[in-house]
Amino acid sequence: MRRAIPVEPAPADSLSERRLAMLSAPQRFIEAWIDASLGFVFCVILPIPLYAPAGPFAKEFGPTEFTIVATAIAYAIVWYCGRRLDAFPRATLQGNMGYVAPIAVLTYALVAALLLLLRLDYSRFQLFGSGILTVLWMAVAAQMRARYMIRNYAVIPKASIATMPELHACRWLDFDEVQRRQTRVDAIVADLSAELPDGQIEALADAAIAGVPVLDRRYIVESLTGRTPLGGLTPNEFGALLPSRQYLVVRRVIEFILTVAVLPLLAVILAVVAAWIRYDSPGPVFFVQSRVGRRGRVFRMFKFRTMYHGAQGPSFTATSDPRVTRAGTFLRRCRFDELPQMFNVLKGDMSWVGPRPEALSLEQGYVRDIQHFALRGIVRPGVTGWAQINQGYAHDPDAMRSKLEYDLYYLKHCSLWLDLVIVLRTFAVVFRGTGAR
Repeated sequence: MRRAIPVEPAPADSLSERRLAMLSAPQRFIEAWIDASLGFVFCVILPIPLYAPAGPFAKEFGPTEFTIVATAIAYAIVWYCGRRLDAFPRATLQGNMGYVAPIAVLTYALVAALLLLLRLDYSRFQLFGSGILTVLWMAVAAQMRARYMIRNYAVIPKASIATMPELHACRWLDFDEVQRRQTRVDAIVADLSAELPDGQIEALADAAIAGVPVLDRRYIVESLTGRTPLGGLTPNEFGALLPSRQYLVVRRVIEFILTVAVLPLLAVILAVVAAWIRYDSPGPVFFVQSRVGRRGRVFRMFKFRTMYHGAQGPSFTATSDPRVTRAGTFLRRCRFDELPQMFNVLKGDMSWVGPRPEALSLEQGYVRDIQHFALRGIVRPGVTGWAQINQGYAHDPDAMRSKLEYDLYYLKHCSLWLDLVIVLRTFAVVFRGTGAR
């Protein structure tokens, strides 16, 4: 984030002087390097005297030196991945180590495995101790950023302030008031769809020339809330919802390989769950339902049966639904009822991450009543998704409109990084058992 800069137009005859005087180092860039450097000292440098009192790099390259290099590489990978995940809305590490801990465990385990394969001796105490320190450092640093890095935004027109999201880390200020008081701001948020006076347009141009970021209101709301507002979505923006072909191919290859790799473990879990379902209540083990997938294609989605066989009622599940079996209650809470969908992933009907597929009967009604709902079919539906981890279960029109806004955000920003955020947060949701019905 850029350092606060006064929004004040200078005389036209001093344009070059204005540019020189108002350029400054981006605050977020400096803050990131300070975070990385202090973390490196805390996680890699300070523990060295505990296992290398004689001093490293004094003679030959031995176990001590290998350990230092390995911990430095592992820390750099975890820090970089953690900051990339921290950039997504509602995916910060504040007060929760659940997002970075899996990355740290996997990274340090892979580094240890590589050292083992190369038959290089190293300090296991230092390597895995550094992993614990890295998790603690990143969680504390994220908490400090969220608490003390409060940013000022000048909003134009003034009426748009009421529509901005209420967030502790953001302060929304009137653009005209900022100009009068020469308040330092981090960026300007402008409703570019509104008719702005010529004077304000000129002020926006001067601020952009001076280096102050000028952001569209829709963009900043989207980036802070993780939702793409339906109001004002035009056909010109439909092209931004199309993910790149390279991303789709790479993701398909990765998810297929990972699914095949974990298939032996999942097969054991599937067998145990299937036996429990048959013991708990009579009826088939699997529940098969027609769902709408990519480009409106209908496919058969597999789930474990969680309701009594032959139970009648609405197609959606209510809270404390009496149709749910005893085993089904547990399976829904832990999301184990979704595991058979790995066969849909292998077949190519679904992906592990994407908009959740709707039943054929419900999809037709949503497409009819909710504008742009069919856009969810641009990509393959997912076992989990951005809307699921942020909103949870939904079936009424208002909740489905909100869910669609989350899905549209995913379509605009889908990447392997965002997919990783969704997977990690899904584990956290499953562990807490929230949002299940």
